[in-house]
Amino acid sequence: MADDEDEKTEEPTSKKIEEAREKGNVGKSSEVPGAAILFFCSIYLLFFSQQMFMELKKMMLYIFSFIGHDMDGTIYFTITHTVITSLLSALTPFFILVLVMAFAFNVMQFGFILTPLKLEFSKLNPISGIKNVFSMKKILEALKLMAKLTIIIIVMYVIVLFVAKDILAMMDMGIGASINEIIKLTGYFVAAILLIIIIFAIIDFYFTKYYYIKSLKMSKQEIKDEHKQMDGNPEIKGRIRSIQMKMAMQRMMSDVQDADVVITNPTHYAVALKYEQGTASAPKVIAKGIDFIALKIKDIARENDIPIIENPAMARALHDQIEVGQEIPEEFYRAIADIFSYIYNLKKQ
Repeated sequence: MADDEDEKTEEPTSKKIEEAREKGNVGKSSEVPGAAILFFCSIYLLFFSQQMFMELKKMMLYIFSFIGHDMDGTIYFTITHTVITSLLSALTPFFILVLVMAFAFNVMQFGFILTPLKLEFSKLNPISGIKNVFSMKKILEALKLMAKLTIIIIVMYVIVLFVAKDILAMMDMGIGASINEIIKLTGYFVAAILLIIIIFAIIDFYFTKYYYIKSLKMSKQEIKDEHKQMDGNPEIKGRIRSIQMKMAMQRMMSDVQDADVVITNPTHYAVALKYEQGTASAPKVIAKGIDFIALKIKDIARENDIPIIENPAMARALHDQIEVGQEIPEEFYRAIADIFSYIYNLKKQ
């Protein structure tokens, strides 16, 4: 029975997931941002990169124009400056897109979180580092990478076989035509790689989510302990409730000495009433109780010369229908008025 409670078979609670998230432990697939970056960058290159390719084409033609010329330091500097300027101008929008996609698709997976940097010396332990390298998770990651690379190489080889004639034909083309052909062939390769990476990203996303939830699974005992922490220890709650009831009882008993009358069933019920003329529309119950508490109310009433009226039906009705601090309802007005009239006459005498 104890083994069943310790076995981690239960789905993690929202509290467990939130605690893991606060520690930076989130279900993150590294394949998804990579696939997103490749996909959106490919869209950018396909539809919005004409200016970038024109810049790169001008740069390459500029470099090729120096073939066969004598080179000196000034020419080298000019070529270097032109290359750097052209690359920055052409590739800056592309790099910004990469950064935005990397950030956006990481946030989409697990939201935006900030975790403080902590230096854990235990992670610097070489023995534990070796264990991490050869852990099952790392082995699966390595196998996944090998499978992906193998598939990509096979697909690239098949594509090369189909475009081999186009590659050989480039030898007889001019520079401009060769560049256009290279761009076209590059598009084929990128499209094939993109398809493979997207498929792997989808598979990896669901596997990562599955193993993340599995790693957070809880035992039945852990769920019980969590409920105790959230709801409070029953023994402590019971103790607090007992103290609160005791304090409320003490306050109620202290109010009895201010009562105008105590109505009782001779042995079981006692209800103390108080009427504040000018501030209240009717008398209100300031204390009530049965058995031991009723006896205590009557004792306090005797000690303070408070009239005690025996009326079993009235005492029980008031006890059952009216809470401490509430005024009596209208259906009791006539009977209570007779009692208060009797008490005032006693006081006059």
